Amino acid sequence: APSFTEGGSGIPFFEVERLPEFDQWGKVEVEPLRSIRRKVAQKMVASMVIVPHVAHMDECDVTDLDDLRRQLNGSQDRVRYSLLPFIIKACVGQLRRHPKVNASIDPHKSEIVYKKYYNVGFAADTPKGLLVPVIKDADRLSIAEIAENMLGLAERGREGKLDVQEMRGGTFTVTNLGAIGGTFVIPTINYPEVAILGLGRAVERPVVKDGEIVVRKMLPMTIAYDHRLVDGADAARFLNDVIARLEDPTRLFVES
Repeated sequence: APSFTEGGSGIPFFEVERLPEFDQWGKVEVEPLRSIRRKVAQKMVASMVIVPHVAHMDECDVTDLDDLRRQLNGSQDRVRYSLLPFIIKACVGQLRRHPKVNASIDPHKSEIVYKKYYNVGFAADTPKGLLVPVIKDADRLSIAEIAENMLGLAERGREGKLDVQEMRGGTFTVTNLGAIGGTFVIPTINYPEVAILGLGRAVERPVVKDGEIVVRKMLPMTIAYDHRLVDGADAARFLNDVIARLEDPTRLFVES
Protein backbone atom coordinates (compact mmCIF):
# COMPACT_ATOMS: atom_id res chain seq x y z
CA ALA A 1 0.00 0.00 0.00
CA PRO A 2 1.26 3.53 -0.66
CA SER A 3 2.38 5.64 2.27
CA PHE A 4 0.46 8.78 3.14
CA THR A 5 1.31 12.01 4.84
CA GLU A 6 -1.17 13.44 7.30
CA GLY A 7 -2.46 16.97 6.86
CA GLY A 8 -3.98 19.25 9.46
CA SER A 9 -7.44 18.25 8.23
CA GLY A 10 -6.78 14.63 9.12
CA ILE A 11 -7.22 13.52 5.49
CA PRO A 12 -4.40 11.30 4.20
CA PHE A 13 -2.89 12.56 0.97
CA PHE A 14 0.29 12.59 -1.09
CA GLU A 15 2.45 15.69 -0.94
CA VAL A 16 0.69 18.43 -2.89
CA GLU A 17 1.10 22.16 -2.99
CA ARG A 18 -1.07 24.30 -0.75
CA LEU A 19 -4.26 25.71 -2.20
CA PRO A 20 -4.36 29.41 -3.01
CA GLU A 21 -6.29 31.88 -0.89
CA PHE A 22 -9.50 31.80 -2.92
CA ASP A 23 -10.90 34.94 -1.31
CA GLN A 24 -8.37 37.02 -3.24
CA TRP A 25 -10.71 36.62 -6.25
CA GLY A 26 -14.03 37.05 -4.51
CA LYS A 27 -16.27 36.19 -1.60
CA VAL A 28 -16.11 32.66 -0.17
CA GLU A 29 -17.74 30.71 2.65
CA VAL A 30 -15.65 28.33 4.74
CA GLU A 31 -17.02 25.34 6.65
CA PRO A 32 -14.89 23.02 8.82
CA LEU A 33 -14.54 19.45 7.55
CA ARG A 34 -16.18 17.76 10.50
CA SER A 35 -16.14 14.23 11.87
CA ILE A 36 -18.39 12.17 9.57
CA ARG A 37 -17.50 13.97 6.32
CA ARG A 38 -13.81 13.84 7.25
CA LYS A 39 -13.97 10.09 7.86
CA VAL A 40 -15.80 9.57 4.57
CA ALA A 41 -13.14 11.62 2.80
CA GLN A 42 -10.35 9.61 4.39
CA LYS A 43 -11.93 6.33 3.38
CA MET A 44 -12.65 7.45 -0.18
CA VAL A 45 -9.08 8.68 -0.69
CA ALA A 46 -7.69 5.40 0.68
CA SER A 47 -9.99 3.39 -1.58
CA MET A 48 -9.18 5.32 -4.75
CA VAL A 49 -5.41 5.31 -4.09
CA ILE A 50 -5.02 1.71 -2.93
CA VAL A 51 -7.62 -0.08 -5.06
CA PRO A 52 -7.43 -0.45 -8.86
CA HIS A 53 -11.09 0.19 -9.69
CA VAL A 54 -12.74 -1.43 -12.71
CA ALA A 55 -16.45 -1.15 -13.56
CA HIS A 56 -18.75 -3.60 -15.35
CA MET A 57 -22.13 -2.28 -16.53
CA ASP A 58 -25.35 -4.02 -17.52
CA GLU A 59 -29.14 -3.62 -17.43
CA CYS A 60 -31.79 -5.64 -15.66
CA ASP A 61 -35.41 -6.03 -16.75
CA VAL A 62 -37.27 -5.43 -13.48
CA THR A 63 -40.76 -5.20 -15.00
CA ASP A 64 -42.08 -8.38 -13.36
CA LEU A 65 -40.27 -7.66 -10.10
CA ASP A 66 -41.74 -4.15 -9.94
CA ASP A 67 -45.23 -5.56 -10.56
CA LEU A 68 -44.70 -8.01 -7.69
CA ARG A 69 -43.42 -5.24 -5.46
CA ARG A 70 -46.53 -3.16 -6.12
CA GLN A 71 -48.78 -6.13 -5.42
CA LEU A 72 -47.07 -6.78 -2.10
CA ASN A 73 -47.37 -3.13 -1.11
CA GLY A 74 -51.05 -3.15 -2.00
CA SER A 75 -51.81 -6.30 -0.05
CA GLN A 76 -50.51 -5.27 3.38
CA ASP A 77 -49.45 -2.28 5.45
CA ARG A 78 -46.66 -3.79 7.54
CA VAL A 79 -43.73 -3.40 5.13
CA ARG A 80 -43.31 -0.94 2.27
CA TYR A 81 -41.12 -2.45 -0.40
CA SER A 82 -38.76 -0.67 -2.75
CA LEU A 83 -36.70 -2.63 -5.26
CA LEU A 84 -33.64 -2.46 -3.03
CA PRO A 85 -34.49 -5.27 -0.54
CA PHE A 86 -35.01 -7.66 -3.46
CA ILE A 87 -31.71 -6.59 -5.01
CA ILE A 88 -29.86 -7.06 -1.72
CA LYS A 89 -31.36 -10.53 -1.32
CA ALA A 90 -30.34 -11.46 -4.86
CA CYS A 91 -26.80 -10.22 -4.19
CA VAL A 92 -26.49 -12.18 -0.95
CA GLY A 93 -27.39 -15.43 -2.71
CA GLN A 94 -24.68 -14.83 -5.30
CA LEU A 95 -22.03 -13.80 -2.77
CA ARG A 96 -22.15 -17.43 -1.60
CA ARG A 97 -21.55 -18.65 -5.15
CA HIS A 98 -18.87 -16.07 -5.89
CA PRO A 99 -16.71 -15.94 -2.73
CA LYS A 100 -14.13 -13.57 -4.23
CA VAL A 101 -16.74 -10.81 -4.27
CA ASN A 102 -17.25 -11.26 -0.51
CA ALA A 103 -13.56 -11.16 0.36
CA SER A 104 -10.83 -8.68 1.29
CA ILE A 105 -7.11 -8.44 0.56
CA ASP A 106 -4.79 -7.95 3.54
CA PRO A 107 -1.78 -6.16 2.00
CA HIS A 108 0.23 -6.42 5.22
CA LYS A 109 -0.03 -10.21 5.43
CA SER A 110 -0.32 -10.87 1.67
CA GLU A 111 -3.49 -12.85 2.30
CA ILE A 112 -6.97 -13.09 0.82
CA VAL A 113 -9.64 -13.19 3.54
CA TYR A 114 -12.77 -15.05 2.40
CA LYS A 115 -15.61 -14.06 4.71
CA LYS A 116 -18.18 -16.71 5.56
CA TYR A 117 -20.70 -14.15 6.75
CA TYR A 118 -22.78 -11.81 4.61
CA ASN A 119 -23.26 -8.27 5.88
CA VAL A 120 -24.57 -5.91 3.21
CA GLY A 121 -24.19 -2.16 3.52
CA PHE A 122 -26.41 0.31 1.72
CA ALA A 123 -25.58 3.95 1.06
CA ALA A 124 -27.96 6.33 2.83
CA ASP A 125 -28.27 10.04 2.11
CA THR A 126 -28.67 11.85 5.43
CA PRO A 127 -28.53 15.47 6.66
CA LYS A 128 -25.03 14.66 7.94
CA GLY A 129 -23.89 13.31 4.59
CA LEU A 130 -23.34 9.84 3.21
CA LEU A 131 -23.66 6.99 5.70
CA VAL A 132 -23.45 3.26 5.02
CA PRO A 133 -25.52 1.29 7.55
CA VAL A 134 -24.91 -2.45 7.45
CA ILE A 135 -27.56 -5.18 7.42
CA LYS A 136 -25.93 -7.94 9.47
CA ASP A 137 -26.38 -11.60 8.49
CA ALA A 138 -28.48 -10.65 5.47
CA ASP A 139 -28.35 -14.24 4.26
CA ARG A 140 -30.48 -15.28 7.25
CA LEU A 141 -33.16 -12.64 6.67
CA SER A 142 -36.24 -12.74 4.51
CA ILE A 143 -36.86 -9.98 1.98
CA ALA A 144 -39.42 -8.48 4.38
CA GLU A 145 -36.89 -8.54 7.23
CA ILE A 146 -34.28 -6.86 5.01
CA ALA A 147 -36.81 -4.13 4.16
CA GLU A 148 -37.60 -3.61 7.86
CA ASN A 149 -33.91 -3.46 8.76
CA MET A 150 -33.27 -0.91 6.03
CA LEU A 151 -36.14 1.27 7.19
CA GLY A 152 -34.94 1.30 10.80
CA LEU A 153 -31.29 1.90 9.94
CA ALA A 154 -32.06 4.68 7.45
CA GLU A 155 -34.38 6.40 9.92
CA ARG A 156 -31.77 6.32 12.69
CA GLY A 157 -29.22 7.63 10.19
CA ARG A 158 -31.40 10.62 9.32
CA GLU A 159 -31.94 11.32 13.01
CA GLY A 160 -28.22 11.07 13.79
CA LYS A 161 -28.81 8.08 16.07
CA LEU A 162 -26.85 5.37 14.25
CA ASP A 163 -24.42 3.53 16.47
CA VAL A 164 -20.92 3.23 15.00
CA GLN A 165 -21.22 -0.58 15.17
CA GLU A 166 -24.18 -0.37 12.81
CA MET A 167 -21.82 0.95 10.13
CA ARG A 168 -19.05 -1.62 10.59
CA GLY A 169 -18.48 -5.18 9.44
CA GLY A 170 -19.83 -4.88 5.91
CA THR A 171 -18.72 -7.39 3.27
CA PHE A 172 -20.48 -5.88 0.22
CA THR A 173 -22.25 -2.59 -0.47
CA VAL A 174 -25.15 -1.46 -2.66
CA THR A 175 -25.68 2.20 -3.51
CA ASN A 176 -28.84 3.44 -5.20
CA LEU A 177 -28.93 6.85 -6.87
CA GLY A 178 -31.98 5.99 -8.94
CA ALA A 179 -34.37 7.74 -6.58
CA ILE A 180 -32.55 11.00 -7.33
CA GLY A 181 -31.82 10.46 -11.01
CA GLY A 182 -29.19 9.46 -13.50
CA THR A 183 -28.51 6.35 -15.51
CA PHE A 184 -25.25 4.53 -14.87
CA VAL A 185 -23.05 5.38 -11.89
CA ILE A 186 -19.50 4.21 -11.15
CA PRO A 187 -19.34 4.02 -7.34
CA THR A 188 -16.24 4.00 -5.16
CA ILE A 189 -15.53 0.69 -3.45
CA ASN A 190 -16.18 0.75 0.28
CA TYR A 191 -12.64 -0.32 1.27
CA PRO A 192 -11.62 -2.90 2.52
CA GLU A 193 -14.47 -4.56 0.63
CA VAL A 194 -13.65 -5.55 -2.95
CA ALA A 195 -16.89 -4.72 -4.77
CA ILE A 196 -19.87 -2.39 -4.75
CA LEU A 197 -23.08 -2.42 -6.80
CA GLY A 198 -24.33 0.92 -8.09
CA LEU A 199 -27.93 1.35 -9.27
CA GLY A 200 -29.33 3.99 -11.59
CA ARG A 201 -32.96 4.92 -12.22
CA ALA A 202 -35.30 2.20 -13.46
CA VAL A 203 -37.25 3.58 -16.42
CA GLU A 204 -39.69 2.23 -18.95
CA ARG A 205 -38.36 2.16 -22.50
CA PRO A 206 -38.74 0.09 -25.68
CA VAL A 207 -36.64 -3.07 -25.84
CA VAL A 208 -36.57 -6.14 -28.08
CA LYS A 209 -37.96 -9.20 -26.30
CA ASP A 210 -38.65 -12.48 -28.09
CA GLY A 211 -38.26 -10.73 -31.43
CA GLU A 212 -40.78 -7.99 -30.65
CA ILE A 213 -40.45 -4.38 -29.51
CA VAL A 214 -42.11 -4.03 -26.12
CA VAL A 215 -42.03 -1.54 -23.25
CA ARG A 216 -40.12 -2.85 -20.23
CA LYS A 217 -38.80 -1.28 -17.04
CA MET A 218 -35.00 -1.40 -17.25
CA LEU A 219 -32.63 -0.88 -14.32
CA PRO A 220 -29.02 0.22 -15.02
CA MET A 221 -26.51 -1.62 -12.81
CA THR A 222 -22.76 -1.20 -12.35
CA ILE A 223 -20.47 -3.38 -10.29
CA ALA A 224 -17.18 -1.69 -9.42
CA TYR A 225 -14.56 -4.14 -8.27
CA ASP A 226 -11.02 -4.42 -6.96
CA HIS A 227 -8.99 -5.78 -9.88
CA ARG A 228 -6.28 -7.05 -7.54
CA LEU A 229 -8.62 -9.90 -6.63
CA VAL A 230 -11.72 -9.83 -8.83
CA ASP A 231 -11.25 -10.35 -12.57
CA GLY A 232 -13.61 -9.05 -15.24
CA ALA A 233 -15.05 -12.52 -15.82
CA ASP A 234 -15.73 -12.89 -12.08
CA ALA A 235 -17.61 -9.60 -11.94
CA ALA A 236 -19.58 -10.35 -15.12
CA ARG A 237 -20.66 -13.78 -13.89
CA PHE A 238 -21.68 -12.38 -10.51
CA LEU A 239 -23.79 -9.63 -12.07
CA ASN A 240 -25.27 -12.04 -14.63
CA ASP A 241 -26.44 -14.29 -11.81
CA VAL A 242 -27.89 -11.38 -9.82
CA ILE A 243 -29.79 -10.17 -12.90
CA ALA A 244 -31.11 -13.67 -13.63
CA ARG A 245 -32.68 -13.85 -10.16
CA LEU A 246 -34.21 -10.37 -10.38
CA GLU A 247 -35.69 -11.03 -13.82
CA ASP A 248 -37.37 -14.17 -12.45
CA PRO A 249 -38.85 -13.16 -9.07
CA THR A 250 -40.29 -16.65 -8.50
CA ARG A 251 -36.79 -18.08 -8.65
CA LEU A 252 -35.60 -15.40 -6.25
CA PHE A 253 -38.26 -16.27 -3.69
CA VAL A 254 -37.74 -20.02 -4.02
CA GLU A 255 -33.98 -19.71 -3.51
CA SER A 256 -34.53 -17.31 -0.60
